[in-house]
Amino acid sequence: MSISFMPYVYDPGRRLWLLPHAARENPNAFELNVSNANGDDLLVALGFAPNLSCPPVAIASFAARVTNALRQRLGKRSPELQTIVDNDPGAIIVIYCGRREGYLEERLGDLAALVQRSRVADATHLGWG
Repeated sequence: MSISFMPYVYDPGRRLWLLPHAARENPNAFELNVSNANGDDLLVALGFAPNLSCPPVAIASFAARVTNALRQRLGKRSPELQTIVDNDPGAIIVIYCGRREGYLEERLGDLAALVQRSRVADATHLGWG
């Protein structure tokens, strides 16, 4: 499972959230995809509840949250998380993948870049799901 962050514009006539035209033409340039666990940690770092989906947030507000989260982490790096294998006898094997030190700050930087690309593409909101 994963969480994808993407830009949106609202079409009031059809009452729909749509991807900006540039994002429809080149979706890989306008999406940041992370695992559920990493997405939850990013959302918490941004000051949101760790929900798997949410209505899109105004891009200015989202950008301010990204900037604030990056400022709070200046000179700090998120800790490395070791991989854990849950291998109980008679049960399914579950592997919790770790992550490298500084991963959250890297993804916050990616979100900042996504905000900038999205603004150029005339997006008004960012959402995830």
